[in-house]
Amino acid sequence: MNNRRIHILMTAGILMLVSVCAYPFDHYIRVSGDFSYARDCAHGGIAWDNTAQVSLQDALAVIGSGAMEKGVSGNGFAPALGVGYRLAHNHFLFDVGLGGEYRQTWLKPHDLTNAYARGKDEEGLIYMGHHQWRERRSVLRHAGLTLPVTIGGEWDEWFFLAGVKGAVDIWGRSEEQGLYTLDGAYDRYMNAFEGMPNHGFVTDEPYRCEPKSQAVSISLRACAEVGYCVYGASDGRYKRKQTVKVYVSAFGEYGVLTSKEAYAPFLLGARVTMLVPLPVKRECTCWKF
Repeated sequence: MNNRRIHILMTAGILMLVSVCAYPFDHYIRVSGDFSYARDCAHGGIAWDNTAQVSLQDALAVIGSGAMEKGVSGNGFAPALGVGYRLAHNHFLFDVGLGGEYRQTWLKPHDLTNAYARGKDEEGLIYMGHHQWRERRSVLRHAGLTLPVTIGGEWDEWFFLAGVKGAVDIWGRSEEQGLYTLDGAYDRYMNAFEGMPNHGFVTDEPYRCEPKSQAVSISLRACAEVGYCVYGASDGRYKRKQTVKVYVSAFGEYGVLTSKEAYAPFLLGARVTMLVPLPVKRECTCWKF
């Protein structure tokens, strides 16, 4: 029974492929370039409660680690290039392709102001250290591949596409910086020591962490695009006499499914697309004697 289903699916796929490649469909190679506003949002990750004390070890495991923190988001930009295939028949459009994307966003992680640990000063005296990291800023960079699959239609010079886009971020890096404060409380003194950098007690001292690599992440995005043909439209429909066509469009994408430790991307931008017609096999209609 399973073999029969496989044969049916294979036969259906072959028939669909034959129908797509045959007259009267029009076939194009698509080349596109994007530039967009990008926003990364964390729907999960580490959740901090600054009203509760944490250990210095737990705090240092987060500071500069690039780990996702719940509720954090950031703005940036995302250029991309793509190549693909577009099929057209009357008003119907089908598009599939492969793209390369670079995304960079600036995030503001939560301040971590309630970390405590015992320390020893230069005279060997024990104190209780109060560590704070404020004004935290991080930059998140990603580069990866995308696989969009969309369908839509075209009327006159206007067109619309909607579908899904699979994305794999194969390279990622994060960097963090901010302000660090350390106060020391001694049993023998009433007031805590602060603002004494010569003794290691600093206030709002700038810090910068080493870049951290990000794990490979996968996302599935819902995407939509609306655009206008600025060259090659003629009467606004794909005609049998194919020519190069150029479009400008606006698009939006939103990550509906992501890896567990990955930020959900949102993109809103502009796209320039060029369609190059594939050669059409022409049949000879001459009389033969």
